[in-house]
Amino acid sequence: MQKITIAIVLGGLALMPLSAMSQDLASATYGKPMAKSEHILFMEKGSMRVPDSAMETIRSAANAAKSSPVLIEGRPEYANAVKQEMLSQGAPAASITVRPAPVQPLARAGDGVSVSADRGVAIRF
Repeated sequence: MQKITIAIVLGGLALMPLSAMSQDLASATYGKPMAKSEHILFMEKGSMRVPDSAMETIRSAANAAKSSPVLIEGRPEYANAVKQEMLSQGAPAASITVRPAPVQPLARAGDGVSVSADRGVAIRF
């Protein structure tokens, strides 16, 4: 009986690395890592300039691009302006993906007020 118990214990110890390996594989991510942070910034009305209020986000995204991919989504002209600003902050171009997402304009208020959501750009890093 003692030999059977020893064999079961030793067999269990021998299989432990395999079970640990299967847990690692089960929790591994495949493909691009998921974004840890998502921000939406709004470009200035009538301009391709990134507003000063968004510069902290741009700097954070530029720093993140040095070690992981960054995705920028929005109207092509605004998304590319955000990418250019990130490049000027030292982000590597190869880490930045721009996905133009033309947005259908929202209905304007009766008084003709511009809707800032038309100028929104999403940054995921």
